[in-house]
Amino acid sequence: MDIRRLKFFIVTAEERNIGRAAERLHITQPPLTRHIQSLEEELGVQLFRRTSSGVELTQAGTALLTHAQNISAHVELATEQIRRVAAGKEGRIDIGIFGSAMLDVIPRLLAIFSQACPHANVVLHNAPKDRQLEALQQGRITIAFDRYFRSLPELQSELVSQEPLWFAVNRRNPLAQRTSITMADLRVEPLIGEQDQSVFFASQELFRLQNFSPVIVHKAADMISAVVMVAGGFGCSLVPASVLNLKLPDVVFVPLAPEIASTIDLHCVYRKDETSPLLAALLACIRDFRHGDQPIPTRY
Repeated sequence: MDIRRLKFFIVTAEERNIGRAAERLHITQPPLTRHIQSLEEELGVQLFRRTSSGVELTQAGTALLTHAQNISAHVELATEQIRRVAAGKEGRIDIGIFGSAMLDVIPRLLAIFSQACPHANVVLHNAPKDRQLEALQQGRITIAFDRYFRSLPELQSELVSQEPLWFAVNRRNPLAQRTSITMADLRVEPLIGEQDQSVFFASQELFRLQNFSPVIVHKAADMISAVVMVAGGFGCSLVPASVLNLKLPDVVFVPLAPEIASTIDLHCVYRKDETSPLLAALLACIRDFRHGDQPIPTRY
């Protein structure tokens, strides 16, 4: 059944007049009549009866009209949806996330993306970076976010944000009363590190310039776990600003002194050959976010 013929049938049924229907369809009456006759021959039924004022639907025509209107509506809906998908406004995008960025940067970024693409189906996958990379290479996710990714030839990396490092300290520690943390403090204070050391990748240059290595007394699986250990009194930890949104008892966040202030990068990675319009839309949001004003707290 030809969609175009169904459209001609619907307009004729609505107008109940071949001339008015032809005018509305911007065609002449003879081609419209042939289309209606062809549809009747295809279905083997009479759809219209002629009247003194035009045409009226037969019982079969009335039954077809309901189906034809539903079909037309579905076609219009599908056409619009396909156009939105092609424009990167609709569809599914699978995103790999992990760690402290989920506490601040990722929610803010997704809020921008949801405004730009309100019909997109966003599916989040919480997994460590090695599993994210595996899922990315296998096509199970479209993009991944984490603090540090090793370079792989088939993947493209892009900076999302740079966050200042803060010092997480237990409230009972005298350093909790300080207005800033100095290098002298870092030299002697036992630290809790991440298992994968991503935060210390960010501060290695700082430690190298000062010609010392931090005293690592415990290692945590991620920055959130590290702050939980700080709350338990197991030591202190350098943390990204995102972690300041994590409210735990007995944990105080103190900024680093200006002379040792350091930042940690959040990156995203995606396949170089990925052509998803939704990925392109998300990357545009990431670039807007990166170049926008990001308020930085002064003390927590």
